Amino acid sequence: MREEVVPSPEAAHRVAVLSFDGIGAFEVAVAVQVFASANDNAGTELYEVAVAGPAGPTVTRTGRASSYALLPDRTLAWAESAHTVVVPAAPRIYDPPPEVAAAMLRARANGARIVALCLGTFLVAATGLLDGHQATTHWHWADQLATAHPKIHVHPERLFVADGEIFTSGGGTAAMDLLLHLIECDHGSALATEVARFLVAPIRRDGDQAQRAGWDVPEPPRSLTDTLYWAEDHLAETLTVAMLARHAGMSVRTFARQCRDALGIPPIEWLQRARVRRAQELLQRTTWTVQRVAEASGFGSESALRYHFTRLAELTPGEYRSRFGAARGKRPATEDVVT
Repeated sequence: MREEVVPSPEAAHRVAVLSFDGIGAFEVAVAVQVFASANDNAGTELYEVAVAGPAGPTVTRTGRASSYALLPDRTLAWAESAHTVVVPAAPRIYDPPPEVAAAMLRARANGARIVALCLGTFLVAATGLLDGHQATTHWHWADQLATAHPKIHVHPERLFVADGEIFTSGGGTAAMDLLLHLIECDHGSALATEVARFLVAPIRRDGDQAQRAGWDVPEPPRSLTDTLYWAEDHLAETLTVAMLARHAGMSVRTFARQCRDALGIPPIEWLQRARVRRAQELLQRTTWTVQRVAEASGFGSESALRYHFTRLAELTPGEYRSRFGAARGKRPATEDVVT
C-alpha cells in the first residue's frame, strides 16, 4: 500500500501526472521529465512531481501494439490535493474511468490547474470542465473534438491554449511547448529557457504558432532551423528579414513562406518574440536598466522594448522583474532601477 504524503504549507508545487490503463507513455514521461528538469536547473525542489493513479500497475500504450506497465507512486486522492493535474493522452480512449474523472473534478474544485496533453483534452472534455472554454488537441482529431463537444471552442492549429486555469496542447512536441510555458508562468523565462536547452528541445514556440509544418517531414528544412538558432545568438545586433533570408540562402519571399509554414507566424513576429524572451531573461537575471536591456535584446530603444514586451508578455518590464527577478527584494543601484 502506498503511503500518502501530507505536504506542509511550505512544500513545493505539487504536480500530479494521471495514469490509468491505456494512458500514453510519451506524455507521462515528458511531463515528469520537464518538471524534474526545472528542479535540477533551479537547484531546488520547485515542483513535487509524481504519477498518480488507481491502485496497482497501469498498462500504458505506445503506438498500436506496444505497451508496458507503469506503477504510479501516488493515489488519486493525492492528485485531488495537487496544485497542477496533468492529463496525458490516452489513445482511442475518450472517456476516463469514473474514479479518474472524479479526481479531476475534485482537483479543479480545490483550485488546481488542469493541463491536458494532446488527446488528453478529450478526457478533460468528458468531465464537462471544458464547456464554454477554448481548447486545442492534436490537429488530426480536432474536428472530432468539436463535433463531440460543441460547447468547446476548438482551435485546431494552436500549439497550446490557456483559458483560465485550464491548459490544453496539440500533439507530439506541443506538449513540451505547453509544459515549458507553465514553467515560464511560474518562475520566469530564464528558467524555462534553461530547461529547454538542457532537454535539447526545439526552439521555444509560443502557443499560437502552428501545429503542422508545410513539409511532409517532421522538421522544417535544416537551413531554416540553423538560421533561427543563428538569429538567437545575434539578437543584440541589427537584424532584418532580408539578413535572415540571406543567411538561409533563400529569397526573402521563400524564407518568409517557409517561416510561416513552420512556425505559423511571419519572420518579423518570430524575431520580436525571440527578443522579448531575451529581454525577459535579462530582466530576471540582472539589475540592468530598461534601456540597457533594450540594447542587449536588439530593440535599441526603451520605447520599442516596452511596446513589444507589454504586447507579448502582458506585463511591463518593471512588473516582470518584480514578479520573476532573481534580485527581487534587494535594492538595486540607483542607475539600475527599472520602472
